[in-house]
Amino acid sequence: MKRGSTLLALALATVLFVSTYPAHAGNKRRFITIGSGSVTGVYYPIAGAISKIVNKQRKKHGIRATVESTGGSAYNVNSMSIGEMDMGIAQSDVGFRAFNGVGDFKGRKIGKLRSILSLHPEPFHIIASEKSGIKTFNDLKGKRVNIGNPGSGQRSSSEALFSVTPFGLKDMTVESLKGSEAPDYLRDGRIDAFFYTVGIGSASIMDIASAHVVKVISIDDSILNKLKKGRPYFVPVDIPGGVYPNNPDPVRTFAVKATLLTTTDLSNEIVYNIVKSIYENFGEFIKTHPALAILTPEDTLKGMSAPFHPGALKYYKERGWIK
Repeated sequence: MKRGSTLLALALATVLFVSTYPAHAGNKRRFITIGSGSVTGVYYPIAGAISKIVNKQRKKHGIRATVESTGGSAYNVNSMSIGEMDMGIAQSDVGFRAFNGVGDFKGRKIGKLRSILSLHPEPFHIIASEKSGIKTFNDLKGKRVNIGNPGSGQRSSSEALFSVTPFGLKDMTVESLKGSEAPDYLRDGRIDAFFYTVGIGSASIMDIASAHVVKVISIDDSILNKLKKGRPYFVPVDIPGGVYPNNPDPVRTFAVKATLLTTTDLSNEIVYNIVKSIYENFGEFIKTHPALAILTPEDTLKGMSAPFHPGALKYYKERGWIK
């Protein structure tokens, strides 16, 4: 009788476990990692906002997201390609080159790269210290300038820019710092200027512009027109005057778009539920950072550098945003 009672109890426990366990638990991958950028940049808080929204809805879909601080766009794309990361934020130019196997991705095309949604525009900032005497783009010649760490989207944008300028990178003393390191180097006088492709109102730029007098440098339209040729992901933009202290005039430059990417390795069901969570909480999402403040659902479907992931596409078709 004792053995029979034990078996009966086990059977009942199994029935209860199966009946109460969520249907989505059968999926193999319920934990996802989102690659961002440096903790002082814009990618990190935005990835954090996505993670927070996904985790808040986890009782509905069973997905839990975590954010990883990384070296940025190229690092995220490469990590996704080898399965070390599930999703990541990357500049649209980096995604374009990776998916098409061109430029710095020549010979290592990442054909499984897929787009989820587009985020904010990221203007190319040129930040110069007042002491450097840099007032125009041409004044960069002969100066010590940070162009971004190797493998980063910042580095690739810098190299693209100086492939069409009157003088090249060889005409400057080039530093290869991460974006998070450059402001301290400028503050200490170890560099004269740094480049930073980042959303308007970046905390790291605001911090140094508030504590020290810096100049945000414009790029001539003659250069921007050359830069656009063969690079559909670059668009001319103006950084509004007054965004940064002591810079009252608009600044002419170019921008890429920040995009949320994944690969075909991530299931349609997981991507669908993540996208659904974001748009069902869109009002909350765009309040998480100034760079997202004017973002609309329509904007999020523009500027893709790779085809939509089927899971994202399913949601957009359900909403009638894509036919």
